[in-house]
Amino acid sequence: MAGFISVNASPYLAVGNGAIDLTPVELKDFAVRTFGTYDKLVLLGSMVGVAALAGVLSRRSPVPGTALIALFGLVGAIAVYQRPDLTAVALLAPLASLVTGIAVFLLLHRIEPRTWWSAKSGVQAGTSRSAFLLGGAGVVAGVGAAGLGGQLISSSRDAPRRRRRSESWFRRGPRR
Repeated sequence: MAGFISVNASPYLAVGNGAIDLTPVELKDFAVRTFGTYDKLVLLGSMVGVAALAGVLSRRSPVPGTALIALFGLVGAIAVYQRPDLTAVALLAPLASLVTGIAVFLLLHRIEPRTWWSAKSGVQAGTSRSAFLLGGAGVVAGVGAAGLGGQLISSSRDAPRRRRRSESWFRRGPRR
C-alpha cells in the first residue's frame, strides 16, 4: 500500500522515523557512537524483536499476540498520521498492515505444531510441523512478493524524475 501512496506511508518506517524524531539528542549520539552507520538498522531490528515477542507470548492463546499487533497497528497509524508530508489517505497503509498482520498471525497460530497430553489416550498431536513450515514458507514468499511489488511500484512512480535526470545526462554528458 505504501508503494501506491508514498514510501513514508509505511508504518514500519514511520514508526522508526518517529522514534528517531522523538529521541533525545544524547541518546541519538550514543546510538551513532555505539552502532555507527547501523543505528537505524538496530532500531528497525528491535521492532522486529518485539514482534517476535508477540509469538512467544502467544504459545497458549493468540490473544496476547493479537493485542500486541493491534497496538503496533495503532502506533503505526499514529506515526503515519503525524508525518507532515502525508495526507489522510496514507492511513490506508497502516490499516492494510494491521489487517494483514493479524490475519497472518492468526493463521500461523492456528497451524502451529502442538502436542498435548490426554488422560484417555496419552500424547496427541495437533497440526504437523510440515504444515506449519509450509505455511511459514508461504508467508515468507508472500512478504517477499509484496515487498518486491512495493519496490517496483514506488520506483515506477518516480519514473518522470529519472527520465528528466537521464535526459539531462545525455545533453551534458556524465559528470567528471
